[in-house]
Amino acid sequence: KQVLKRLTVLRLRRFDLQLLDALQSMSNALRAGFSILQAFESIVQEGKNPIAQEFDLFLREIRLGVKFEVAADNLGKRVPSEDLQIVMAGIEVTRQTGGNLTEAFDRLATVIRERMRIQGRIQSLTAQGRLQGWIVGLMPLGLGLAIYMIQPDMILGFVRSSAGIVLIALMLLLEVTGFYIIRKIVTIDV
Repeated sequence: KQVLKRLTVLRLRRFDLQLLDALQSMSNALRAGFSILQAFESIVQEGKNPIAQEFDLFLREIRLGVKFEVAADNLGKRVPSEDLQIVMAGIEVTRQTGGNLTEAFDRLATVIRERMRIQGRIQSLTAQGRLQGWIVGLMPLGLGLAIYMIQPDMILGFVRSSAGIVLIALMLLLEVTGFYIIRKIVTIDV
């Protein structure tokens, strides 16, 4: 289950990175006179997965008679990317208002690029906090192991007493709570 979740996160991250390039390609395709659907088709023809797969499913739905808005909504359900939601909302607003789609793609690409830059900066700034969380969380366990190696009787006597067991349980509870709090503090959504 954990492996599947990790693979899903990696696929979504790869999709978001490809979306940035796709926006530039689609903007150039629109400047060359392509329609919006032909611009999507050009991304599919490049064959870079996972974005080519998802856009291909999107185009197939439209060819089968599904409305653009519904197909875009289905795409958003399949790929839970915030960047994709922003792009599809921008496309829909521009289509309804008759705005310039090439400018919209350029602006969306700029917004997504800036958002990715900020996320990278936040990741680098919070890396120290995450490392400190691991060190502080493992320190009592390491200290207990070191004491056991030096004087096993001290730890065994502690573990065999009821007060010692209660203190160990309390320590583990506080460790888990502290680790959870530190993770919440260093997890910042952009």
